[in-house]
Amino acid sequence: MTALLHLGLEHPSILWLVGVGFLAFVAGLVVNLYRSRRSNASPDATDR
Repeated sequence: MTALLHLGLEHPSILWLVGVGFLAFVAGLVVNLYRSRRSNASPDATDR
């Protein structure tokens, strides 16, 4: 019986792909949190 979907679990580099994807996701969260806190801390010119 042939599998219709190839998951790629037999490739040793799948761990690297998952790790890099997770690190990119966490880096995106950190950048978003930094930018949102920075924009809330500095008053805009329109608030005056």
